[in-house]
Amino acid sequence: MNNRMKKLIAAVILLAGGAVFIVFGCITLRQMKTFDQVPAVVTKIAREWTTDSDGSDVEDITIYVTYTVDGKEYTESLQNTKTNYKEGDEITVFCDPSDPTNVTGASKGGAALQLTFGGVIALAGLATAAGVIIKGR
Repeated sequence: MNNRMKKLIAAVILLAGGAVFIVFGCITLRQMKTFDQVPAVVTKIAREWTTDSDGSDVEDITIYVTYTVDGKEYTESLQNTKTNYKEGDEITVFCDPSDPTNVTGASKGGAALQLTFGGVIALAGLATAAGVIIKGR
């Protein structure tokens, strides 16, 4: 495989990776716009160590929150890597008004980070592709 082909493959991978982050950022923003903002209490933090494919130990953190919607109490989990929560902390979550068990701990900062990171990666992919195309003429 020649160098030009390797650069084109890298460009495609960067563009696809950037697109994934942008899509997730848009989904997060949509949830924050359409879901109801609800106060919740962190009721449990479960930490579990697993081994990933390269043999490294990885800590999986699941945060359980309790919140009330229309007078009914729910306890659901948030998948999160944020480790500075403590049991008893009061936080804000976003829940789907049509399915209150669908809850997220999304934040505007997290969405902005996803969109920014995705944009930077996609621009790197575009720049790589443009360099290959321009030099290939």
